[in-house]
Amino acid sequence: MPVTKRLTIETENLDDEDEMDEFWDQVMAAGMEKVRAESAELIRRGLMDEEGHILTTELPPDMRPGSERDFGG
Repeated sequence: MPVTKRLTIETENLDDEDEMDEFWDQVMAAGMEKVRAESAELIRRGLMDEEGHILTTELPPDMRPGSERDFGG
């Protein structure tokens, strides 16, 4: 029986292997959607190319050596 509803950890039947497989498929699909959106943003900002290579190595001012920032560590 194929599952057509969105599953959550609270609503899935942990004893049903098919439902567990569908849950993990939904989790992975949602994760990949987020990765694609974040990648598109990095490409749009010119920080990454289409193949996933980082295009900048410059650190923000607050992360450079000698910065006056205190991160509480």
